[in-house]
Amino acid sequence: MADESDGISEAFEGQLRVAVTAAGRVGEIVARQREEAARRAQAESQQQARELASRLAAERQSARVELSGVYRNDWWERATPEQIGTTLATARAWGNEDPEAVRAEAHMRDELRTRYGVDVAQAGGDPQAVQAAVDAELLRRQSETERQRGTGDEAEAALLMREADRADRQAEAADERAENAPEGSEERIQAQLHERAAGSARAEAGPKYDSAQRRESDANQLKAKGIDKEAVAAKMHADVGNAKPATEAVKGSPATATKAKPARSAAARVQRSELGR
Repeated sequence: MADESDGISEAFEGQLRVAVTAAGRVGEIVARQREEAARRAQAESQQQARELASRLAAERQSARVELSGVYRNDWWERATPEQIGTTLATARAWGNEDPEAVRAEAHMRDELRTRYGVDVAQAGGDPQAVQAAVDAELLRRQSETERQRGTGDEAEAALLMREADRADRQAEAADERAENAPEGSEERIQAQLHERAAGSARAEAGPKYDSAQRRESDANQLKAKGIDKEAVAAKMHADVGNAKPATEAVKGSPATATKAKPARSAAARVQRSELGR
């Protein structure tokens, strides 16, 4: 029984050393990717830089929630080597930007040394196993980024469509008030403004619905062809990284008002139906 227990302990320690060594590499890679993304966004446009900053702020908050567990004994008692490695990688990835991450990593170093006799700076581990762990963790993070991006696109598109519906209703009400009003009157101007707002929101929502649904469809088609899930996830991650904001897709082509009010309303209803499927 003692031999079996010793074997389990040795296996756990071996897995832990691999996970800890891989975590250091993953953290450095993720930090570099984030810095490169920030530089690219800043070079392309202020709008993209602001969007990236907002997304990174949300990711930083999520990382803090993840790291808060390392201060609890029950977290360590339940954590697997893979979970410890993932959380250590998160601490390392944010170490240059968030003091909370620095404190969490220092605490994890102390716990690993005290509980398991593992020195993070010299954890060792089989090189091939370490590389496999690095690849697996990077793939997991890429897949999570893709999932969150797809969910965000659909939520934003739904919000834009609701805004377009509201603007449509306002435009139709303004149409009725302006029916007998002369050209250039306040009533007609308001109707045209509401029409433009509805058209702009609907045009911006379309690419976002397409982006999320297209990526899901592409992923399913690749899986159906027998392509392994790691390759599919990498392809989807590249798709997310190369995507431009939906505002870029409609920039330079603002919606214009039309005097064919019934046709406008009917077309809007058809488009809402198609996008909502």
